[in-house]
Amino acid sequence: MKTLLRAAAIAVASTALVAGATTSATAAAGDGAAASVAPQNAYTSGFRASTTSLVPTAITPTVPGIEISSLRATVLVNGAPVANDVFVSPQSGFTYQRAWGIGVVSLTNIVAQGYDSRTGTRTFFSGKPIAPSAGAQIRYGIEFRSGLEVKKRGKKLTFKVKARYVDNAGRNVGIRKATIQVKKGSKWRTLKKLTLKKNGTKTYTRRDGKKRNYRLVITETSVYQGGQTKPLRKL
Repeated sequence: MKTLLRAAAIAVASTALVAGATTSATAAAGDGAAASVAPQNAYTSGFRASTTSLVPTAITPTVPGIEISSLRATVLVNGAPVANDVFVSPQSGFTYQRAWGIGVVSLTNIVAQGYDSRTGTRTFFSGKPIAPSAGAQIRYGIEFRSGLEVKKRGKKLTFKVKARYVDNAGRNVGIRKATIQVKKGSKWRTLKKLTLKKNGTKTYTRRDGKKRNYRLVITETSVYQGGQTKPLRKL
């Protein structure tokens, strides 16, 4: 019996030496408010070949002495679960699959791992339950690089517009409204509001003898991203 007790004491001492100043612990009850979790508004990729994007996520400890190193969570889109046990990083957020669609994204069934220093010893924990997150808006992203092409012959200007997004099924969907702007002095002015074809294209012509900068502007909606193309060189 004395031999067994001595062996147990040696085993405990060995564990303490390996652990050093950091010990391990399972999740403590009642720690759901130890951190607030908030996904940020984001967009799916505007490139058809790219099926994922990152959703930045703010993870803020609300209890002094708690450090969160990562989370695991269930992803909800419009209140319906689309994926379980998704890794969430404080630095980069989580990977969002375009196939999940768009709408309000939130996280539930959140468990955290990190360190707890409230007792004076930095203790590693895993599986700590965290309260569900707030919601954020996910929209389809638009690829703007080829949105506007302008050619000029003499005084005649020809504008070719293409505005599309890629839906959750991987299909190109045309945007129906866009605006061509022209730069006059230091300000951008509306040149023409366009109603695009079903495939998101439109050709517009006008005459202007002066050289000007032009860009295409798309207004954000609940479905797709808004923004503008880079200004074209003066034509």
